[in-house]
Amino acid sequence: MADTALSNENIHVIVEGDDDQVQTDADGTISIPTEDGGVVVHLNPPRADQGEIDDPAKFYENIVSRLGEGELMTIANSLHEAIQADDESRSEWLANRAAGMDLLGLKMDDPRNSDGASAVDGQSIVTNPLLLDGVLRGWANAQAELLPAEGPCKIADYSDLPSQQKDELGEALQRDMNYYLTTVATEFGPETSHMLLWGCYFGGSGFKKVYTHPLKKRPYSEAVSPENLIVSDATKDFDACERITHVISMRQTVMKRYQIKGIYREIALAPPTPTSNQVSEEIAQTQGVASNKQRPEDMPYTLWETQCELDLDTFAPAQFKGKGVPLPYLVTMDKDSMTILSIRRDWKPEDEDCARKKMYVKYPYVPGPGFYGTGLVNILGNASAAMTAAWRMCLDAGMFANFPAFLIDKLAGRQNTSNFRAGPGEGIPIETGGRDIDKVVTKLPYHEAGQGLMTLMDKITEQSKAVGGAPDIPIGEGVQNVPVGTMLAHIEQATKVMAAAHKGQHRALDEELSLYADLFRENPEAFWKGNKRAKGYWSVQKLIQALDERTLVPKSDPNVPSHIHRVMKAVALVELAGTPLGKLMDMHEVLRRVLGAMREEIAGLILPKDPNPPPPDADTLAAIAKGKEADAKMKATEVNAAENAQKPVLEQIKSEGSIKGKTIDLAKALITHEGDRQDAAHQRQMDIAGLASDANQQALDATKVTDNAMKTRADLANKDREHGLASAQAAHKMTLESRQHGLAEQQAQHAMAKDSADHGLARAELGHQVGMDTNKIGIQQQQADVAKHMALNPPKPADGGKKPKKK
Repeated sequence: MADTALSNENIHVIVEGDDDQVQTDADGTISIPTEDGGVVVHLNPPRADQGEIDDPAKFYENIVSRLGEGELMTIANSLHEAIQADDESRSEWLANRAAGMDLLGLKMDDPRNSDGASAVDGQSIVTNPLLLDGVLRGWANAQAELLPAEGPCKIADYSDLPSQQKDELGEALQRDMNYYLTTVATEFGPETSHMLLWGCYFGGSGFKKVYTHPLKKRPYSEAVSPENLIVSDATKDFDACERITHVISMRQTVMKRYQIKGIYREIALAPPTPTSNQVSEEIAQTQGVASNKQRPEDMPYTLWETQCELDLDTFAPAQFKGKGVPLPYLVTMDKDSMTILSIRRDWKPEDEDCARKKMYVKYPYVPGPGFYGTGLVNILGNASAAMTAAWRMCLDAGMFANFPAFLIDKLAGRQNTSNFRAGPGEGIPIETGGRDIDKVVTKLPYHEAGQGLMTLMDKITEQSKAVGGAPDIPIGEGVQNVPVGTMLAHIEQATKVMAAAHKGQHRALDEELSLYADLFRENPEAFWKGNKRAKGYWSVQKLIQALDERTLVPKSDPNVPSHIHRVMKAVALVELAGTPLGKLMDMHEVLRRVLGAMREEIAGLILPKDPNPPPPDADTLAAIAKGKEADAKMKATEVNAAENAQKPVLEQIKSEGSIKGKTIDLAKALITHEGDRQDAAHQRQMDIAGLASDANQQALDATKVTDNAMKTRADLANKDREHGLASAQAAHKMTLESRQHGLAEQQAQHAMAKDSADHGLARAELGHQVGMDTNKIGIQQQQADVAKHMALNPPKPADGGKKPKKK
């Protein structure tokens, strides 16, 4: 049926042109001329390397086989000359590093040997361990902080996922990453430790190389010795280096495996020749081994793996084709035969700028003026050499002072021997020729080391430890009484160099973990390969999501350079919890942090929180009672303040009453002077004045009653509060609502007292107004009566009338 279907259709094959007529522009546009004179233009044709971009394995494959031998030879000659120049530019640095290793005193020398170690037989060749002490102290502290037993990393989660899902995926990433670094990648811990000791602290710069191992097919991190990393000494970091070359020593059997698997091209190489430098020879002498292999079959190849820039237009992306711009490549070549074994692209497939991939991480101690950092060999090298010389002087002076050499008279030289080594209690006869023995034999003037030299040695040691960042923390009697803050300040001041170095190492480890994350994005399956617990949980999409939404960061704290800092911070936290501010702290969280600082496993040590807290104890009840007593005193103070505020009003009322009394007395005097005929009116006015006085007195009495009522109510309120306090002590479960209700009741009582006082004041003012009105009416009536009397009884004439009475 298929053949029938095909036979019923016409198949047209269109040939657009042959290869000779096809034109490809620099931007990738393809132009194909047609038979009728037209042109077929493909503006965005599929590129030949599109499949390589989609498949990282093809993108990073070895492209040596696609280059000609002449081009490979040109590249090899150019790189060999450049790398050789870079290596020669650091010859003095290599000599200093080799001399510094001799100052460590790790090599065992015999004072009696004949290799020139000592100028005189028996002379001391001891080495002062000042430099070794500083290196070991720093290495031990850095290893404890950067390489904890549970794993060196944790995660920082910046995703918007729910907290439960965020915790699950984040904890899985942290757990399995630490499992990988401690169990699968077993080289991570030893390589990092070796780098910290000999690279970072001793030499000033430690280097880690993070890449996908060609044979293990997983991310791999190894320490690169500084003498095996060749860069230009004019640069300061890897980003500014034009070439980064790793000197690799590879066994012949490993070389064959690399060639069989296609990692290196299969080509016959010349037999390897022994190569060494000053540092490798010093290391061999320290360990007591030969610097080179003795058998030709054991001689390793010396490879140069360099990150460099080459102008290979054939493999350049479309935007760089024909532009003559060198792009980054990773080139591996045999040093002896100058044979290129591999060339690979050294940028990410999705990177349009073709920036060089990061492969190396630099762990600094103290930044140096150039690429290599400043280590303890530079900081303490001269001081260690001076202390070594001083030690040897003291030992030699003491030995020669106790066993001095001597001079003997030639006339007495006919002895059996001139080397007299008398044992304890032993006598050796000599020929003196009848002369005094003191005139025949005399000792050389040797003396022991003086006090000045000993003091100088102590000063050098003390200053060197301070500069080298290895201070002595004070311990012993009396230190337990030093406040935590004072101790922390002392530790902080004494470990500034250590703290600064720790921050740089923390940043370097953070960069190394980010390189691990990039390699796992390229090869996700390597993350759970070898981890039986993680195989069923992870998938490619899940791991990419976890790495994109979370960041792998070091577990170390950049602000805590040592364990003593962490413990002292925990002690300060415990002391803070014991202060009144501890009431605002969660004791369970405090305990968890203290146990974490002590590096103790929390599981099984902390009891779960009780949902029903126990009733307060007697101290708590006493504190509540004191609080209520303070509230009562505050209310009493408020009542006293209200009374003091009302005192001016009461004084004003009393003053007005006094004025009223004086006005009445004046009216009484006026009425009395009017005569007997005014007695009735006067009596009536007196009655009215009495009524006014009674009203005023009633107003004053009302004010006093109001005052007494306020005081009584204040006393009642105090008694009520005392009763409430007793109730709180007896029944400790009083709630906040009851206290608020009591407060509202007190406020209402206070408002009632204030209203009563205002009512009393209003009554007093009303009585005062009534008295004033009554006085006015009485005076007006009196004046009317006087006028009426004068009108009814006019005065008599002067001649017939009676004489007026004298007043």
